[in-house]
Parts: sequence; C-alpha cells; structure tokens
Amino acid sequence: MRKLIGTALLFAAGYGLWRWFESETLIEGQGTVHLQSEHEHLHLHVDLPIGWQIEPGDTVEIVDLPNLQGYTQGEVVYNSPVRLLKASWLRRTLIKRSSLVEVNELVEHP
Repeated sequence: MRKLIGTALLFAAGYGLWRWFESETLIEGQGTVHLQSEHEHLHLHVDLPIGWQIEPGDTVEIVDLPNLQGYTQGEVVYNSPVRLLKASWLRRTLIKRSSLVEVNELVEHP
C-alpha cells in the first residue's frame, strides 16, 4: 500500500511539474512586420508593441501574412496582430541554464 501511495504521489508531483513547465501566459497586440524575400534568403523582423520584452522560452506568433507571390522585390512592411506566449518561470530557468552549458561546451571544445 505504501508503494502505491508513493507511486501516486510521485506521479502527481511529476504531473504538476510538467503542467508548470508547459504553462504560458498569452499577451496580444498589434505589431509591424518587415519582410524581405530574396533568391535564397528570407528576412523577417517584427516591431513589437511598447513594453513587450522577449525572454528565453517565449514565443512570438505573427497572426496575419501578406498575400505575396514569389519574391518581395524589396522590403514589404505591414501591420499584423501578434501574440506573445510568455514561458513559465520553470521553463525560462531551465532554458537559460541549458543554454549556458551549451555555450560553455562550444567554447571549451578543442
């Protein structure tokens, strides 16, 4: 019986950590998208609303796309609704720490 309770508590704790890791906060606003398509390259830049800060683990979604056929023949600038999905504290911390390890491995690699 103790093993069953221990397993159930371990499962519940793991599930709680996973839900915390996966949790996100949604912020919506209007942004300006700068899009440039060349022969082999696609360049994209988004001017976010004032006060928005992107941190490790966050996701930015551009809601609308322009109706383009082929190359842009220069830069296309348009307004689009944007969504910012803010990562949980746990996800942000794990990404920061794993990134430091990866950079350290790259620097120390002979």
